[in-house]
Amino acid sequence: MSENRSGFILLGLSALLAFFYLMTGYGLPVEYPGTVALKASGILLLSVYAARRSAYLLAMALALSAIGDAMLALEPERMTLGIAAFGLAHLLYGWIFLRILRSTGVRSPWGVPLALVILVYGVLVLYWFQPGMGDLRVPATIYNGIILVMAALAVLSRARWLAVIGAVLFVASDSLIALDLFKDYDPAWRGPAVWISYVAAQFCLTLGLVRARP
Repeated sequence: MSENRSGFILLGLSALLAFFYLMTGYGLPVEYPGTVALKASGILLLSVYAARRSAYLLAMALALSAIGDAMLALEPERMTLGIAAFGLAHLLYGWIFLRILRSTGVRSPWGVPLALVILVYGVLVLYWFQPGMGDLRVPATIYNGIILVMAALAVLSRARWLAVIGAVLFVASDSLIALDLFKDYDPAWRGPAVWISYVAAQFCLTLGLVRARP
């Protein structure tokens, strides 16, 4: 089987598994703990896709994301462990963007202004969410700092725009998660929007960074 064909198969299966997980919220009969495996497996296939293309840091970041997905799908969910896994994933994503930044320089003229917008947004959102954080105040604050730095490095670097979009989508997805966690705001559209934006972020990061091979 050719490399391109196997890659398309991995990407297609990943998207299909992500779709099936989305459908569990609309009556698809998958029982726990099958939901845990279903949630994590799609991103794990993206990790395999990246590893097959020798993008090993990217593969590690995706594998950590899959672990984070599993932790958050457990009953009861392991929130702190999930935050830790995703935090480590974002450190690796940030490292990849930093390497691109160091080798190609700052994206002009939009890199610095966009990075500042992301950082200011993150500080304001953190301030807004702080009163409801409770026991998650410390890990959530650390995680917030990590993902903001990752996204800022993404827009500063000359990484492919697909990867930059992925980083920004990740920030948006996590903001939607925080609405429920820290503001007890959970309209019907929020859950599907979280999953769709998250999966889109991971696909954009994968396809945008897989050729970087840092």
